Amino acid sequence: MFLENMSQSFLTKNSYYLAKNNQKQPKMVKKSLKNTKNSKKTKLNYYVFLCLFLIYTVCNSQSNSEKLNPTKIVLMGNSITEHWQTYSPLFFEENSFLVNKGVSGQTSVEMLSRFQEDVIKQSPKAVYILAGINDIAQNSGYISIDDISKNIIKMGLLAQKNNIKVVICSVLPVTEIIWNEKIKNANQKVIELNQKLISSSKKNNFTYLDFYSKMKDELSLLTYDGLHPNKRGYKKMSAIIKKSIEEIMNNFN
Repeated sequence: MFLENMSQSFLTKNSYYLAKNNQKQPKMVKKSLKNTKNSKKTKLNYYVFLCLFLIYTVCNSQSNSEKLNPTKIVLMGNSITEHWQTYSPLFFEENSFLVNKGVSGQTSVEMLSRFQEDVIKQSPKAVYILAGINDIAQNSGYISIDDISKNIIKMGLLAQKNNIKVVICSVLPVTEIIWNEKIKNANQKVIELNQKLISSSKKNNFTYLDFYSKMKDELSLLTYDGLHPNKRGYKKMSAIIKKSIEEIMNNFN
């Protein structure tokens, strides 16, 4: 009786599922319905078949769900991230799974405040966090290098807690901060912050992506103001991050 009730419940739900997905009831199911009237043994076999068919249906449904929800990788950052898509549209077209969440002018505190909404709720496979230069520029007032690092790592820990792969990006090299001439040693502060990020990334099992060392020798050719990348600079960044993304994607497959 229990198996009968279970099968009836399954048939009702399965019929709804098939109708919803424009699928027809398999002929073998219809045939089984006719053959189970008089034989308990056949009925038992039929119930076993139904259970197996249920497992197949659930697995198939999960597979379709994965196709409808492809891998997403969020790029979390400031103007450098935001303008990346403008200067390198083809890179983002070729990697349509990338979600650009850069907001111009934001500090690590401001990015941390929107991290839940812009990253966690997106349910990405991974997040690249590029932050810190606006803190060094004192966009929201003075903040120590140690506190900048802590804010960035807090974002990483939030992502890690939600099973999101974390990639901490180095702050890019800089010659000057044109909107705050009071900051005279910006690049030295960038180096100091990057060193802390390297150390904290190792400690928390984050991946560290080094833009700094790969861009510092060509900085005059890669930026238009000593800080923000130009088209050539973004091409360089795209090549650097592409290799990292490929490694991450291979781990997902």
